[in-house]
Amino acid sequence: MAHAEDLDAITTLLAAYCIRMDRGDAEGWADLFTEDGQFFAFGRSFDGREGLTNMAHEARGGVHLASAPVIELADDEATVQQNFVFVEQVGHKLRIGFYDDVLVRTPDGWRFRSRRCTFLSATGPSERP
Repeated sequence: MAHAEDLDAITTLLAAYCIRMDRGDAEGWADLFTEDGQFFAFGRSFDGREGLTNMAHEARGGVHLASAPVIELADDEATVQQNFVFVEQVGHKLRIGFYDDVLVRTPDGWRFRSRRCTFLSATGPSERP
């Protein structure tokens, strides 16, 4: 795959992360991770297909708004940095922060090996909002 095609595929993966979560597609959201993928948020680690799917089912509804990503490619692995705003469905409370990702190329395309969510609180970066 050419460099530009990789960047396009990764950007599509990042967009699918937001869309699938926001539309309540927990299984489809978990499919964006490798089988042993991990999501770090709220001071916890959600691991593997079961842990990821359960977390997505329990997540509060809302909308993710994400910035353009900074993507660094190295063969079949990539690192990504991206800012986000999350607006909760009920009450429209905001959460802000950034994601740090490790992505890998799989036979099914690019997938998250890990995604770490860091919130920006009044006192600075935090594992919790």
